[in-house]
Amino acid sequence: MSNKIRIAFAAQVVLMLAGLVSPLLIRATGTTAYLETRPVDPRALFRGDYVILSYAVGVGILGAEDARQADERGKPLYVTITTDRPARFVKVGLERPDLQDGQTCLIGRVRRADGQASVDFPQVAQYFVAEGEGREIESQLGEDQLAVVKSSRRCNAVLVGLEPR
Repeated sequence: MSNKIRIAFAAQVVLMLAGLVSPLLIRATGTTAYLETRPVDPRALFRGDYVILSYAVGVGILGAEDARQADERGKPLYVTITTDRPARFVKVGLERPDLQDGQTCLIGRVRRADGQASVDFPQVAQYFVAEGEGREIESQLGEDQLAVVKSSRRCNAVLVGLEPR
């Protein structure tokens, strides 16, 4: 095998592993938050069995001016929450926050529905489950389930799992 082929192969392996490092690092070192879930009714034929998660912490927190600025700039929102069980909302802004002890943050985006703006969290919005378990989990959302989320100081988040309240 020539050196060019070895270098090309090694570069591909490094790129594939680089995509795994960030989520694994967040899982290992991130701050844990427990988010209250809200029911959503997703259906997708080709994506397998999964549950779409919506979070109570993103509802009713966004002022009209912040929503307008986020839309115009095409920038994410940074939502600061506590690490309590369940997490409580602290603040929302267009800049990455300076976190205090007992706080973490999530990256969100503006979602408009029924004339009202709220915040979605795309990084932790889908939870893949074993075949046939999706409907049972969906029925428990909003009352009995908390999403366990780990997030970094830069507000990148990974959904670790769901737990009973």
